[in-house]
Amino acid sequence: MKYDYWGLLKHLKNPLRTIYVLHGDETLLQQEALIALRKTAIKQGFTERERHDIDKGHDWATAFADSNALSLFSDKKLIEIHGNKPDAAGAKVLEAYLKNPPEDNLIILVLPKLEAAAQKSKWFVACEDNGITVSCAPLSDFQFKEWITTRCAEQQLNLSNDALTALCQQTEGNLLAAHQEVTKLALLYGKTSINLEQLENAISESARFSLFDLSATALLGDATKTAKILSSLKAEGQAESLVLWVLSKEIRTLSVLFEGTQQGLPLSQLFQQQNVWSKQQAVFQKALKRINNKRMLRLNHELLAADKAIKGQNDENAWDILLRLSLSLAGVTLFETSV
Repeated sequence: MKYDYWGLLKHLKNPLRTIYVLHGDETLLQQEALIALRKTAIKQGFTERERHDIDKGHDWATAFADSNALSLFSDKKLIEIHGNKPDAAGAKVLEAYLKNPPEDNLIILVLPKLEAAAQKSKWFVACEDNGITVSCAPLSDFQFKEWITTRCAEQQLNLSNDALTALCQQTEGNLLAAHQEVTKLALLYGKTSINLEQLENAISESARFSLFDLSATALLGDATKTAKILSSLKAEGQAESLVLWVLSKEIRTLSVLFEGTQQGLPLSQLFQQQNVWSKQQAVFQKALKRINNKRMLRLNHELLAADKAIKGQNDENAWDILLRLSLSLAGVTLFETSV
């Protein structure tokens, strides 16, 4: 069966299925879905949890061999598998496992955004037949407003209609930015009702740069301010992984817009498909004027290098790579390479 995030939350009131696939590029939404699944699993008796990260040293066969061994134990076990979509060998292992899955195992696959072809593949259809697939895609305007309303309710905050609308416009579909603002409102005002004036005061009192100031400034092509913001985020102790997540999210959107325009598709159609808010459209239009195939390749190269540095898989400083990445997004060519 196929669900979105909201459908999953409703489904979790029922007995869990054999396997769940969380796929998409909305990382915070995916993480919340995973947390909700973990909590439900504990309530339903899955008292142990094991995580497998698929990489060159740990493949799908190894992960599922471990899961089969778990059936020897009395406790139910939740098995999380994080990585890219299964390769040919991994797909065969997954399909074979789902033909006769152990009753005491619950599998959760945490994957990036899957293209349409992958969602029609045998392994994905097998997951749908035996369990639930959940698309963690960017939210529509209505869903985003509902998401913020839910987060406010959790903090026992009651935003007036105009304050809620203003917060939605301020954060422009960015879940992490919205989450940060709701947390800040709770710290400033406590459990109370908040009007538009209070919201605007809270936003204006935030002197620090945000993660989304970085991506927006880089897209606008202001290299000097981009470097300043990144330096500020580093000094504040911001996690490199979050900086990379925000930049990669915008670069993925930019890549889709660039490829679409190269194919002659209208920007208005592409903006709608990618859920690019109206205030962001001018920012992306400006960035598209600077983008070519070579720069897009450079951005993807730096994304990979930053990811490896953060994971300790190369000797480079992650912040140095994030600076190169940010400046490249802003249109600066630091040096010529073969990439």
